Amino acid sequence: MPELKLYHAHWSLCSQMVRVALYEKGLNFESERIKLCDHSDEAGNLTNDFLKNVNPTGVVPVLKWDEEIIRDSAYIIERIDELNGTNDINLWPKDPEKRKELKNWVQDTTVTEGVALGKSLGTIIPLFSTGLIEDLIKNLKFSSILRILIKHPRRERKSAFIMMYFSSIKKRIGPMVYKGFSKEIVNLEKNLSPDSFLLGEFSHADINLMSCFHRLEEMKLGQILQMPELPKVSDYWQKLKSRESYQKGILDYPDHEEMLNKIFQNGPNPHLEPLKEKIRSLINL
Repeated sequence: MPELKLYHAHWSLCSQMVRVALYEKGLNFESERIKLCDHSDEAGNLTNDFLKNVNPTGVVPVLKWDEEIIRDSAYIIERIDELNGTNDINLWPKDPEKRKELKNWVQDTTVTEGVALGKSLGTIIPLFSTGLIEDLIKNLKFSSILRILIKHPRRERKSAFIMMYFSSIKKRIGPMVYKGFSKEIVNLEKNLSPDSFLLGEFSHADINLMSCFHRLEEMKLGQILQMPELPKVSDYWQKLKSRESYQKGILDYPDHEEMLNKIFQNGPNPHLEPLKEKIRSLINL
């Protein structure tokens, strides 16, 4: 069995997905938490050591497999599935046609390199976090912003972070994705089968959706997952939450609760009702 070391951030969607996969397989791993530059003045992903020896793009998660460095959450989970842990589970099917179908769902439910934000369920849901990210960035020291400007390797992220610090984009983001999100969640409702996971057996795609749905809960949009118009989505979310890996891989790694409470002040997300209305309109077509 290889020695596994995971470089990850508590609140990172893709880090959550990899942690859940590791716990689903029952694999032991060394954990190294990285505090990201848009969340903390510590900026662990912009240190010289991280950029040189872990990931030159400054992104988590990264899995060290003995001496091999593996990047990209989707590929990491595929590699993890090669291993036999204490749990008898396969996250990827052996059948080539089923693998092809699963690959399409995986790409649709995570942040995929080369896929623009807002073009799939996995690239829309992170956009609802913009308000939190913007508030975290505005709380950074100016020296931290300069560090991002100088050292962050990803031009698009650098530009977004700088814009959030000096201006504001959070009020514009939500309405831009109402239609896309509503279309994707209604499509998921149509594709789900009662009493099973997305493709029958629990798989990589279910891990991705577990993390995405949890993010909706954190952003006070969880009522969408309980809408009577989405009964299969609601049942499916209950099945995902009941898995031990949800507790171990996501709930046991909390972050930003104080800031989230401050943003919403125990009130609803202003995007909630417009989204529910849009979903109902699509279902009633």
